[in-house]
Amino acid sequence: MNKKDLGELKQARIFNNITEEQIESLMDCVQGTIRNFSKGSTVFSAGDQIDSIGVVMEGQLEVESLDYWGNTAIINLINPGEIFGEAYASADAEPLPNDVIALSDCRVLFMNMQHILTQCQRACSFHNQLIQNLFTIATRRNRYMNRKISHMSKRTTREKLLSYLSDIAQQKGSNSFQIPFDRQQLADYLSVERSAMSAELSRMAKDGLIKYHKNQFELLDQ
Repeated sequence: MNKKDLGELKQARIFNNITEEQIESLMDCVQGTIRNFSKGSTVFSAGDQIDSIGVVMEGQLEVESLDYWGNTAIINLINPGEIFGEAYASADAEPLPNDVIALSDCRVLFMNMQHILTQCQRACSFHNQLIQNLFTIATRRNRYMNRKISHMSKRTTREKLLSYLSDIAQQKGSNSFQIPFDRQQLADYLSVERSAMSAELSRMAKDGLIKYHKNQFELLDQ
């Protein structure tokens, strides 16, 4: 593993408080391997049985579900430094329910989950740190999914949009912010129809609730 790879991995939350030298040492313990994916390629498919988690080093991934009629819903976007697959990478886990797709050219580190959770004979302190980091990330991911459920539980498209935009504003600590989605991605994330959502955004702007341009939004005082 070269210096550039180690520098990228050091930025990932799962390696918080672990040095580059310790990361390199961990790769043997966790069977770490790096793979490249081209834009549009499938990293994991729904129905796969997996035994490894992924860490995005470069690029962006999308976790999406596809229903019987071919409708797509975005579950999550995964950016550099973030992990995926942790909930299903064990021997007794269910098959993956969703596809993981590369939105751009990507580099991903894969680590065997069983080897992460089982300490090697050296019982390294930084291996313990890796496990603690994984637990912290899983807790944060659970909070993220709870927020999404809260947005989607709203009855109308306007209520879903206001719930989501208000949540982002609170996270950013500002009434002016960028969201990580384009229009289609936002519609898929909130499980609403794109044209209806776009029309509702226009009405919300006309009603003095928001200003927006592309993915830049500003919440206005009523």
